[in-house]
Amino acid sequence: MNKVKQYLSYAAGAFGHDAFYATLSTYFMIFVTGQLFDTPDKAFNNQMIGWVTTMIVGIRLVEIIFDPIIGGIVDNTRTRWGKFKPWLIIAGLISSVLLVVIFTNFGGLATAHPMLYLVLFGIVFVTLDAFYSFKDIAFWSMLPALSLDSSTREKFGTVARFGSTLGQQGVQIVVVPLVMFFSITFTGAHTETRTGWFWFAVVIGVIAYLGALLTAAGT
Repeated sequence: MNKVKQYLSYAAGAFGHDAFYATLSTYFMIFVTGQLFDTPDKAFNNQMIGWVTTMIVGIRLVEIIFDPIIGGIVDNTRTRWGKFKPWLIIAGLISSVLLVVIFTNFGGLATAHPMLYLVLFGIVFVTLDAFYSFKDIAFWSMLPALSLDSSTREKFGTVARFGSTLGQQGVQIVVVPLVMFFSITFTGAHTETRTGWFWFAVVIGVIAYLGALLTAAGT
């Protein structure tokens, strides 16, 4: 297989992967604090923001314990497509869909039935975080398996880091224009809206999954 094609495919996967991570780790909290809870009751809004933030921190701490288990599952996967690509495709799809889901108010539950929202959010976020970890471990663990030649593996690592940096920095550049564009297009409001953030998450989810598919097909 053409080496340039493989390099570009792996770089595309890293680009989407880190664009996803930047969205989840940084811009989701901006969405939560700025758009998710918008009732006139400021005390309620602050309380819900506190609950969501605490849940995310707790889930991330527990994730540290489970990452080695996830790594073991990936390492022991046996399929005709290898151990890594199935996780890129399956976990990539699930995590991308759930990224879009958390950028909603769950059909109004966030304000109408806050306790139910918190329960459902916890389930969705744990699932999202687990499948993102599967994809993350599979993506970076496949690097040594891409070539038997150490020089070639170093090139894969270089293009992956380049793609990763572009993904992280690219989100910073496009987040405000995209949110504003979708807000104006779908609501007519010349300010950030939940709808604008939702479609921004759709764009990032699609980019992340296309990157995973390119890596799976092109390496």
